[in-house]
Amino acid sequence: MPRSGSKSSGRPSTGRESEQQPTEAIRFQAVRDASDELAQEAGCYFSAEHAERPILFIERFCVQSKGRWAGQRLVLMDWERDFLMRLFGWRRESGLRRYASAYLEVAKKNGKSTLISALALFLLVADGEGAPEVYLNAVDREQAGIVFDESARMVAASPLLAGRLEVIPSRGLILSATNQGKIKKNSADAPSKDGVSASASIFDELHRFKNRALWDVFQYAGASREQPIRIVITTAGEEEEGVWWEQRDYSERVCAGLVSDWSHLGVVYRADPKDNFESPEVWRKANPSLGVTIAEEVFQRELQAAKPIPSAWGNFLRLRLNVVMAGDTHFLTLESWDACSGAPVNAASGRFWLGGDLSDTQDLTALVRVSGDLSTGLDVWAHFYLPGDNIVALERRHGLPYRVWAEQGFITLTPGNVIDYGFLRGDVCAQVASGDCAGLWLDPYNATKLGLELRDQDGVNVQFVRQGFLSLSPPTKELLRLVLAGLVRHGGNPILRAHAAAAVVVKDAAGNLKLHKEKSRKKIDGVSALVNALAGFTSSPESERSVYEEHGIIWG
Repeated sequence: MPRSGSKSSGRPSTGRESEQQPTEAIRFQAVRDASDELAQEAGCYFSAEHAERPILFIERFCVQSKGRWAGQRLVLMDWERDFLMRLFGWRRESGLRRYASAYLEVAKKNGKSTLISALALFLLVADGEGAPEVYLNAVDREQAGIVFDESARMVAASPLLAGRLEVIPSRGLILSATNQGKIKKNSADAPSKDGVSASASIFDELHRFKNRALWDVFQYAGASREQPIRIVITTAGEEEEGVWWEQRDYSERVCAGLVSDWSHLGVVYRADPKDNFESPEVWRKANPSLGVTIAEEVFQRELQAAKPIPSAWGNFLRLRLNVVMAGDTHFLTLESWDACSGAPVNAASGRFWLGGDLSDTQDLTALVRVSGDLSTGLDVWAHFYLPGDNIVALERRHGLPYRVWAEQGFITLTPGNVIDYGFLRGDVCAQVASGDCAGLWLDPYNATKLGLELRDQDGVNVQFVRQGFLSLSPPTKELLRLVLAGLVRHGGNPILRAHAAAAVVVKDAAGNLKLHKEKSRKKIDGVSALVNALAGFTSSPESERSVYEEHGIIWG
């Protein structure tokens, strides 16, 4: 952190000092994404006065106790100011804080423990809460003590804070006689925390939590408060599972517009697994303090030292670049998928192929149509089916706005609480009758009865695609190639986008790929149906890239 007593901007050193106001409001942009736009529609607004309060408090009263800036007033870096301004500046129509929860993921050595320590003191002293209770939660006593001890040292170093606050190290307490408030350190290995009335709960290094017991205790610990807030600050975990992963995944889905929740602030600094890890620009994606708390030459030296040792390299990627080292691979990035959002140009004419993925009768079913060619591009049309009586429960389970998408025409709601496959059968027959249809390619699971009815009673060319590596790898690799080359036009279908964001592939010893529904984060039925359609497309002479010698069941 730019831990000097001057009003440094916190950017990588220019050798100059600045007397600028800490918020630099002219550079701050309040509305950044769809979530902010939704908040405005709900009556939320941005208050510069509220945004400045935590920054002014921290930079006036908080003094650092360790490192080369020990004894100097804490001056926040631009990214820290930005986070605090967003978190505290946005207000609801009532004037209360907009955000009820926040997730901040940043790599190690970026000064987040110092930031949490100062933030806890602000929430105790200057947040305007009556009898505030601020809880510092960590996986064990040692981790909980890191932030608490730094807050205690900040109190001792500030005459103004020391005169108002009492620190009781043996009980893990910082007490305020002025407003009857307290900071309390907690750890997951301590007894139950039932009965707390948290105005603020802060979780440090959430990725280290092995179970969610403490997390669940604080889920509703602020129910009696007007504007309780839960803040998570962490680095990446080792696996894509657990409560830390839920929070990262949820945050990124909110930021991407896949989930509508304007009460949650998600800020994730991380590299992408496909990035060039030798690039300083990639280092900055996970390390906004690079050049201030971390020297580039030191980062480069540590990277080169870790590369020859697999375990050290994995640890470096996770802790220093926030790359999760899991055995499975995400299929696509949203950036590459979104680059293919152009409208289909040949969807209504020419030869086309259909692919289906039939769910259990109480879940989502997908039908995808593809046309075009492999040199100029593939046109993709997708439609989905849900039982109307289950839509609210399925929205909660999947975390997706199905009712909105149904109103927009992306979903057909069938009557009752199970899918009426008659609707799908009718739609398939209508599609076949509308033009030059090569046929329908289906996963046999859940689809045998419907497929045989379409084939034997309706005369549709139905092919069943076994879901093994041999049959699925060619169309899966072809889809990946087309997307990366920008040769797909899917029209920005939001359900297909959500499924592409969630899709995970697995690889066999021969390098074959296939989608894996169980290991994918969320539903991927639309992408599965697209791969099935491509299995038919790539096996047809028209594609000029035939990978199959015969039709019928494609054996895996």
